[in-house]
Amino acid sequence: MLRLLGFEGLYMKVSVVVPTFYRSDALSEFFDSLLKQTVKPIETVIVDDTPTDAIRNLCGKYSVKFKEVGVALVYIKNPKERSASIARNVGVKNARGDVVMFFDSDVILYSDYIERILEVFKAHPNALGVQGWIVNLGKGKFYYLFQTLNKLFLLQHHSEDSCKYSEYPIVLTKIINCEWLSGANMALKPKVFNEFRFDENLKKYSFMEDFLLSHSIFKKYPNGLFMTPQAKCVHKVSKKGRMNSINRKEHIRRCRKYVFTKLFGSKGLLVYHWQNVGILIIGFLQKISSIGEKRSRL
Repeated sequence: MLRLLGFEGLYMKVSVVVPTFYRSDALSEFFDSLLKQTVKPIETVIVDDTPTDAIRNLCGKYSVKFKEVGVALVYIKNPKERSASIARNVGVKNARGDVVMFFDSDVILYSDYIERILEVFKAHPNALGVQGWIVNLGKGKFYYLFQTLNKLFLLQHHSEDSCKYSEYPIVLTKIINCEWLSGANMALKPKVFNEFRFDENLKKYSFMEDFLLSHSIFKKYPNGLFMTPQAKCVHKVSKKGRMNSINRKEHIRRCRKYVFTKLFGSKGLLVYHWQNVGILIIGFLQKISSIGEKRSRL
């Protein structure tokens, strides 16, 4: 581990924090990818919102494997109500590393992910946060039409070598500055939490808790967030543990309104309503396209 970049004596200890709600199968795959890292964390902190013992049992199963490679596997039952934001904050309080890496439980890391993230922290001493690159971004039917509409209505859309406001790069060829970080795979310096916290008003799925935290950091420290194409991962977006479609839509709507209003005030409220118009139009077009596709199969 000390061979990293030849920075002997400057090795940075890493704590991994993973909130989870069910998803034991996905978490098992994440564990396997973590155990294969060229640079290991000192600890992996699992904060569990699951009402069953499935995650606790899985951690018990893997604890010996982690111990064999010198990594502490720490299981914590979330002591408060279910919330990804609360779980992440609990993880931070129990982390001991020089860098805290947050992952969703349905992420699979390339074997050099941690090493590549640390390279950016070492090359950019001003870095407060660094994220890797999710590589499994697909281009579905009518991709360019829907991407154009997403951009028009300020909804998240793909970009090239840019990660601003509502963008995420589907093409990334270099290390870039970011305006926000994805909670699926982001790393932060612990000192960030002297000023910022994940907002615990965002409950359950806590939609956009990552955007609220990281964009708040960006607003105060505009050159502090980075993204690297070298630290790659796959985000499987597991359906397990998610809310049903009707409740999820309403929950996401409330979270979106809260986040945009908190970040941008009255301007954020306008963005929220403009996005809602776009969501209705895009949803209508998607429904038409799916009906047309079904008819073509008859």
